[in-house]
Amino acid sequence: MASRLIARMTHALILLFVVSVVGFALLRLMPGDFAEILLMAQMDGTLPDASQVQQFAASNGLDDPLPQQYARWLFALLQGDLGKSFITDEPIINDIALRLGQSLILAVLSLVTALAIAIPLGVLCARYPGSKIDRIAGMISVIGMSIPNFWYALLLALLFSLVLGWLPTGGHGTWAHAVLPTLVIATSVAGVLSRYVRGSLLEELSKPYIRTAKAKGASRLRTVLRHAIPNIAPGLLTFSGMQFARIFDGMIIVETLFAWPGIGRFLVESLLNRDYPAIQACFLLVAASYILVNLAVDIAIALYDPRTREIV
Repeated sequence: MASRLIARMTHALILLFVVSVVGFALLRLMPGDFAEILLMAQMDGTLPDASQVQQFAASNGLDDPLPQQYARWLFALLQGDLGKSFITDEPIINDIALRLGQSLILAVLSLVTALAIAIPLGVLCARYPGSKIDRIAGMISVIGMSIPNFWYALLLALLFSLVLGWLPTGGHGTWAHAVLPTLVIATSVAGVLSRYVRGSLLEELSKPYIRTAKAKGASRLRTVLRHAIPNIAPGLLTFSGMQFARIFDGMIIVETLFAWPGIGRFLVESLLNRDYPAIQACFLLVAASYILVNLAVDIAIALYDPRTREIV
């Protein structure tokens, strides 16, 4: 268990290091002089002269070799310094801290809602494979996975906000503001999860121990709830962790459409305003969320399933 945990944490740290290198290099590899690009962004697009660019590069260390710039940036990052925003002139860590909690609330609500829909639906389809219920649920799942989030969000806003007047079109502050963005994200995730639950249960129900349980008089529902579901739980946990990390991608569009003050909306605003330090920080945060969620899932599975603790 300890060796597996150390190996996973080492792997996560290596990936975080690689992500930091990529995030640092991407902006520096843009066409043109990086110092001139940054200075233009600070000057609202005004083209600076050569002396201004040279002075700006010297004062910010942008004329140093790239490895030296990266080492300086990484040292500041390890101290929690992500730089200052060009727009707010405040430390980016403060801007992210104000929005990260809102994004986590939306992500957790979306995943819980998706699981609440997907698990009963997947169990129902696995109990009656090939039935009308299975075909209808499969069609709904495919539609949910296929509809683009931005179009689905507009449809829900039109129905529940403009036509019925039940929910606000955007903003935050009450539970009603979270309903529509949660439904948009949860629907697409629930379609994927329900298909996974159905497929995993069908495979599990065909195993010999299930036939033995039925031969001893256990009902089909009991074999599903007491035997099959606990055995697919590690795989479902892994798959749910992957979907939880993917939720952050969908939140970029959803938060912008519903004016939800999270990281996704902050990234869009930073892109529109050419706030390059904020863009770099958001890229690093989103990539790190994938790595950390997968690490947490690995640890949770090792605690849940003793068989995995011997695997290094």
